[in-house]
Amino acid sequence: MSNRRPIGIQVPVITPFAPQIQESFDLNRLDIFVTSLGVDFSHFRAMISPLGKNDIGEIRKNDGVDQITSNGMLYRCAGIFTATMTDNAREQKRTQSGVTDPAESRLVMPRFYTSLSPNNCQSTSQDNRIYLMPGDRLYLSDPDADVLVANVEEIAYQPDIDNEAMFPIVRLQEKIIDSRNVEYTCGTDFEITQGSCMVGGQSLGGNIRWLPNGNNPGIDPLTGKGRVFSIRYLYKAFYYVMALPKEVRVTNVTGANGVRAPQRAAMHAIIVREYVFHQQNRGDKMNQLKPKTQARTIKSPVENILYPNQPVNVDISNVQKIDMSNIENGDDENE
Repeated sequence: MSNRRPIGIQVPVITPFAPQIQESFDLNRLDIFVTSLGVDFSHFRAMISPLGKNDIGEIRKNDGVDQITSNGMLYRCAGIFTATMTDNAREQKRTQSGVTDPAESRLVMPRFYTSLSPNNCQSTSQDNRIYLMPGDRLYLSDPDADVLVANVEEIAYQPDIDNEAMFPIVRLQEKIIDSRNVEYTCGTDFEITQGSCMVGGQSLGGNIRWLPNGNNPGIDPLTGKGRVFSIRYLYKAFYYVMALPKEVRVTNVTGANGVRAPQRAAMHAIIVREYVFHQQNRGDKMNQLKPKTQARTIKSPVENILYPNQPVNVDISNVQKIDMSNIENGDDENE
C-alpha cells in the first residue's frame, strides 16, 4: 500500500516562508562558456544543385561536367562560429555497400556567428543566429588547430592530367608504390599541387602531378588502362551535420526590461566526418560528359527509313542470280 506513516521530521521542498522566485537560464553565459572552450568552424550551407537539370529531381547531368557540386549540393560559406567538439571517434564497419567509417562527433553550439561571410544574405545588424541543417558542411578554420588525419587509397594512373585522390592531399606519409612494386619519390617523379583545401565542393590543389622527366606507373598492356598505385597521406578533415538532437529549444527568460519572454537557445548537433557523404564528380578522362552543341550532334540520315510507307531504294543489279538448272538436275552440293 502507498499509505505509510511518516518517518522523522518532515521538511517541505519549497519553504512556505521563502520568497517566490523564478529561475532562468543565462543564455549569454552559456554562449561564453561554449566559445571559451571551443575552436572556430566555417559553416558552409547546403543547397540543392540545379546545374545541368532539365526537370525537378533529375539525377543525370545533361550538359558538361559539374565539378562544383558535391553530394548533389552546392555549398556556400555562411560564416564562422566557435563551438566545442566533445568527442571524435573513428572506427570501421562492414555494410552491404562496403567498409564505412562513421567517425561521429558531438558539437556543443553557441547561438550566433562570430563573423559572417560577405556572401551571407542575412543582416549583420539585426540577426546573425546560426541555423544548421543535416547535410551542411563544417571546416575547422582555426589555423592553429591540428586537424590532419591519415587515409590510404588506391588510384589508377592517368596520363596528361593531375591524378586526384579522394581528399586533397596535404602531405604524403609514404612513397607511392605501384602494382609492380616500383616506388616513386616526391620531387623527383611527382609533386603535390599547392592549395590543399576544399571550397564549395571544389578541390583547389592537393593532387598528384607527375613530372615529365620522372618515372610514372604507365599503362598496363593487358588492360590498356593506367596501372594502379597505392598512397598513404594526410588531409584536412571536414565534417557534415548528420543530425540535430536539439534544434528548436525555446525557454522563458526575464529580460532587462523586466518582461519574461521566450528566447531561443543554441542548437546541439551530431556531425560525421566526410567518409559517409563524399561524392564528387572529378571530371577525369573516363567521366567526361560532352555538351550537346550543334557541332557534336550526330547528323540525321539523308533518307527517311523511320516509316514503312516510305519507299526504300534497293539496287538489285548487283545481286548474283542463282542457276536453278543445277538444282533441278540433282547436282546440289548438299546431296
